[in-house]
Amino acid sequence: MRKLEEVTIQFYVEGKTESPTKMVAKVREFTIVVDEPPELGGTNEGPNPVEYILVALAGCLTITGHLVAEEKGIGIRSIRIKATGILDPRKFQGLDGERAGYKEIKVEIFPEGNFTESELLEWIKEVEERCPVSDNLKNPTPIKIEVKTKD
Repeated sequence: MRKLEEVTIQFYVEGKTESPTKMVAKVREFTIVVDEPPELGGTNEGPNPVEYILVALAGCLTITGHLVAEEKGIGIRSIRIKATGILDPRKFQGLDGERAGYKEIKVEIFPEGNFTESELLEWIKEVEERCPVSDNLKNPTPIKIEVKTKD
């Protein structure tokens, strides 16, 4: 049996703060603004970091959903999605709290098209297994953070 080579793709983001709550990032040719709402001290010029996690998860689930549907011949025309995260801000604020991240994320997926209930069950199982963002949220991913004074 031939062993498959490991294939990797590297993604890259670079950003710089414009204020204590606002960062502007470059992703390929896109400019992304990260900011907090006014009630959290920001200027509301973009979603905050934890909202971007929900956007990333929703986007990845829909892209994976369309890919799996096409591969399996399931007639999904479009996918509407709602993602809600529950977060306790105490740890982030330097207070006593369990953890800084989401305690729970709930996702509701509303596929539209022509499919059977059994096709949908098979489809969502595979979507959950193959979505990279979902995988990163469910499983520990090594993160290496370095502090540097020069590039």
